[in-house]
Amino acid sequence: MNITRKTFYGIGILSAALNILGGAMLLFSIRADLVFNIATVAAGVMMLMLATNLKEDPRGRNFCLAAALLTVLGMVPGIVGIVCAAASWPVFAWPYFKASVPENGLHKAAFLVMVCGLVLLVGSFLPVPQLLAAQLALGSLQAVRPLAAMACPWEAYAP
Repeated sequence: MNITRKTFYGIGILSAALNILGGAMLLFSIRADLVFNIATVAAGVMMLMLATNLKEDPRGRNFCLAAALLTVLGMVPGIVGIVCAAASWPVFAWPYFKASVPENGLHKAAFLVMVCGLVLLVGSFLPVPQLLAAQLALGSLQAVRPLAAMACPWEAYAP
């Protein structure tokens, strides 16, 4: 099976779109756990596919595999699931944050991903009303989206 950047970027975009859909549904007090579960599985699959593509970078591969494991463990109920779900994306973004130049869009996107993970972790333990949680989720995704688009190399979208 030939795994290209388009494949795992597409799965990552699907995961983000499902998270946005779930957040929008929360705004209308509709809790759709299945949507969030499918988004989580898609994110884990994307991380595993990326790890298989990083043959030359064992450190980056290990971070991707650790993030995929944390994503799966994030589906476990309780405190373990909360902590693992919040830690998966910062672990995934850490090698990109360390390897990029501070003025780079990738560096800024990786930093925002780590901040969103911290917000998710803190927000999971605070009694936040459902509407406010949905607005925070959608707002953080909207903040990351333009920077992530800047960070993605254009050749990834080439045929």
